[in-house]
Amino acid sequence: MALTESNLSGSRRVSVKPSSFGAGLTRLPELHAELSLTASMAGFVRSAAAAASALTLMGCVAVITAGRAGLRQEFIWSVLMIMGVGALLRSYIRSTARAFDRTPLCEAARDLRFIVFYAGLAWGAGAFLLLGNDPLPITGLCFAIAPSCLMALIVQDRAASFLFSAPVTALAATAIITRPWADQRVVLAILLVAQGFLLAALFLPARMRSRPAGFMLR
Repeated sequence: MALTESNLSGSRRVSVKPSSFGAGLTRLPELHAELSLTASMAGFVRSAAAAASALTLMGCVAVITAGRAGLRQEFIWSVLMIMGVGALLRSYIRSTARAFDRTPLCEAARDLRFIVFYAGLAWGAGAFLLLGNDPLPITGLCFAIAPSCLMALIVQDRAASFLFSAPVTALAATAIITRPWADQRVVLAILLVAQGFLLAALFLPARMRSRPAGFMLR
């Protein structure tokens, strides 16, 4: 049976089949998922500017408070970080200058994840270039753990958070093992446990993770 509607003159009839309503309703979850994914990618791409600002601030604090290497090593590390910050800002400017339809967002998100991975490598290199041979254990731990947590809060993207924290953890752990750090085993254990908790929180199924309003990792 079809539903019909007459206009004022009675000369035209519009037929609407009930099946069309059913088809539209079945597509609602798909449309909702599509819109949610697009909004998530847009938020991730927009976070590039905040990530660049945070890395700049943390880099300045690290050079001032944790720098125990020579001037040359500090300069090399600073250049590596400046390149990462510049790439983040360039990604943000390019993405906001383009139309925010789905394809540019996918490309921008993919490129931004590569940039975040480089930023993680550059930051982790500071365990060798910036901290020196025998840093204070608490300084080394804060150098590796704090940026990983902060970047996860800023970008709110599982893949990007992992791509940043993984090289930071690997390089910091290598520095602990190969350099004469005090209390190597204890410091290494604390580093791995802390970063392990972070990664577990990132990849824990959403239904098992309690999240405060406004904080969502994708």
